[in-house]
Amino acid sequence: MSSTRYHPASIFFHWFVFLLVLAALAVIELKGQFPKGSEPRELCKTIHAFFGQLIFVAMIGRLTVRCIFGAPEPTDPNRILLTLAKLMHWVLYALLLALPIMGVIFLQAGGKEVHFLSWVWPQMISPNPEVKDLFKEAHEFLGNAIFFLVGIHALAALWHHYVLKDDTLRRMLNKIKANT
Repeated sequence: MSSTRYHPASIFFHWFVFLLVLAALAVIELKGQFPKGSEPRELCKTIHAFFGQLIFVAMIGRLTVRCIFGAPEPTDPNRILLTLAKLMHWVLYALLLALPIMGVIFLQAGGKEVHFLSWVWPQMISPNPEVKDLFKEAHEFLGNAIFFLVGIHALAALWHHYVLKDDTLRRMLNKIKANT
């Protein structure tokens, strides 16, 4: 694989995770439209948790592909921007792995079972209202933070495409061969 191209699996996982994050946001926002304790509200929470677990699994796949095939060399020679871009990617990776774990912990600390398909996660923590509240608040705060960071990430990609006119965005879209 050329150092100027993303592996197709990297591109797949990038956009798959993006769609899962959008779906998780949409369904948790939809939850607020229903009264507490109602069936539709509980269904929204269940679907949100399922998407979160899919995000975790997809991120493991994404990082595995990155470890095996690497990432292309950056197109921007500016060292400050390069450092910020790398930091942004690793913060996003960390959050996309941590948020589902935090969600499982706060649900289990609230005394709830966590299901994934037909499997029930083992109980990792005893019910504890203080731990539940702490992890729920952190999960919500970092969940909001990730959307801010994804926005910056998207704006940076657009800046590369329209202002710098380089191949950064095209490489992740896999539309044309990169020139770098």
